[in-house]
Amino acid sequence: MLSLSFGGRERSGPGSQGPPTSAGGSRLYPRRKSSWRYGLAVALVAGLASAAEAQPRQARVESYLRSFHDLRLFNGAALIVDEGEILFEGAFGRSDFAGGGANTPSTRFRIASLTKQFTAALILRLEEEGLLRVEDPVGRYVEEYPPENAERITLHHLLTHTSGLPSYTNMPGFLEWEAATPFSPGAIVALTWEAPLSFEPGSDFEYSNSGYVLLGWIAERVTGRSYDEALRTYVLDPLELRDTGYDHALRPPDGHARGHTRDLVGYRPARLIDPSVPYASGMLYSTVGDLARWAPSLLSDGGLFRDPETVTRMTTPGLEAGSYGYGVGVRTRDIERDSEVRVIEHTGGIFGFSAWLRVFPDHGRLIVLLDNTSSDLGPLVEGLTNLLWGAEAVRPRPSIAERLLPIVEAGGVEAAMSRYDNWRRTRPEEYDYSPGQVLRLAGHFRADEPATAIGILEAYAAGTPELPAIRFALSELHEAAGAPDAASAHIRAALTYNPGMPRLLERLSELGVEPDPALRLPIVRLDPENLSLFAGEYRIDPGTTLTVTLEEDVLMAARTGEAAFRLLPQSPTAFLMHGSAVQFVFEVADGIARAVSVVEADQRLVFPRIGN
Repeated sequence: MLSLSFGGRERSGPGSQGPPTSAGGSRLYPRRKSSWRYGLAVALVAGLASAAEAQPRQARVESYLRSFHDLRLFNGAALIVDEGEILFEGAFGRSDFAGGGANTPSTRFRIASLTKQFTAALILRLEEEGLLRVEDPVGRYVEEYPPENAERITLHHLLTHTSGLPSYTNMPGFLEWEAATPFSPGAIVALTWEAPLSFEPGSDFEYSNSGYVLLGWIAERVTGRSYDEALRTYVLDPLELRDTGYDHALRPPDGHARGHTRDLVGYRPARLIDPSVPYASGMLYSTVGDLARWAPSLLSDGGLFRDPETVTRMTTPGLEAGSYGYGVGVRTRDIERDSEVRVIEHTGGIFGFSAWLRVFPDHGRLIVLLDNTSSDLGPLVEGLTNLLWGAEAVRPRPSIAERLLPIVEAGGVEAAMSRYDNWRRTRPEEYDYSPGQVLRLAGHFRADEPATAIGILEAYAAGTPELPAIRFALSELHEAAGAPDAASAHIRAALTYNPGMPRLLERLSELGVEPDPALRLPIVRLDPENLSLFAGEYRIDPGTTLTVTLEEDVLMAARTGEAAFRLLPQSPTAFLMHGSAVQFVFEVADGIARAVSVVEADQRLVFPRIGN
């Protein structure tokens, strides 16, 4: 049984081995006045809950975690807390598939962008120490910062991802070619500090790893210590987080999980990344136990911060309508019968590792998942959330990609994709048929049999033409095969369903192709009452009309005797025909649509409205 407290802290030792272990009744949160503590009545109810009631819930959680592990969708450690008590703590799978041991609750994992909340906490502690001010401009601490932005961007903007500073990890080719290259913090910051800002600081949100590298560098400058030393001095040691720290190793040392990527037939070591590249934005390691202790210490009065108001500032979104505070996501959501449930969370992903920390501070509930096979943890976290609220959780389904692989190898692409279409229609609940599975199947053949990969994706796109990820992968494959026209055609096709999508426009530019003007404009949101102005009939010729209707807040249009199609709003009066580069531009006068122009390239046809 694992016992955790904040006074004399004791827990099972690092030698703990064996199958997944679950602990019930151990108190994780401190016995002190805080937002985590329930009143006496609730505590009594929790204390009187019978073991017969608790055990089925523990068994359901463990069974649910194991269902993901058995389908190779989770390989790591988990810790689940309910009403301040550990409901489950355990681990699944191997820490190193090349011959290492099993994962245990004490295995250390890289936590990727969960690092950001530690960096944010360090900055706030340094403010409490009088070494900096969050509202100060970055130029006060980095004198060489380019003057055009040195006074515009504040530490608050960096903490909340509202600086407009581009992320160095989004630079084309950076992670492919530079990830294993050592950098100084200053060199990382300099990669983007002269780039144009995406927006005026404080006016919008754009996730930026560059901002958190800059924060770590500022922490070094004001303390005279390395980021690692400053974090341990001001944050980790005061909270006795002995299993959390900065990962200096290119390859994980003993006691640390090794990162892997999962393919259709097994696991392989993940790519290496130099620790200096993620730095203060994503290079810490931790355990599920340390992260479970970290959350209440961070969010409770009398925890890490001296001033209770600091917790409030950290968990307040940087934008009025935003959902990101200082290093943490902050939102409310309805869960079962509970409305406006406060959620504080962050995810993380780095080569070979995934992490998720979700906290329900007003309910004493917490989910920590650490994985060393690059798993998508979202479905698992959502299911565990449902279980904590006593609801049913969606069970994972087997991979259709893994099922189709031997069919492709034995019978070819046509046989496999025909089976895919048949099973998706006749056995919809049996497998995971998501587009990601099709990409996984194609990815298996990408390096050695690119024609097979192209065939798989082309077959899927023929029936489901609108997905940009499929089209993007096809574009890359065709370009590598020396077919630039096919490469650009797929991006253009994607834009007809997703007009104005920045990455698609960038891809066309990379291919040296100018997009149709109609495809440059993104979709905008229009109120239904505004859309209703356009409903009516428009004369094409004496025997043909264009009928425009509003159906469930979506504008639809149809020629006489033909199927209806969607009109995607791009401005208050301009709409793109779904799946094409044809625009419909309405002419409005005195609050009435008098005509519609159908525009394609340099051609325009005007159809007058029939009646009023």
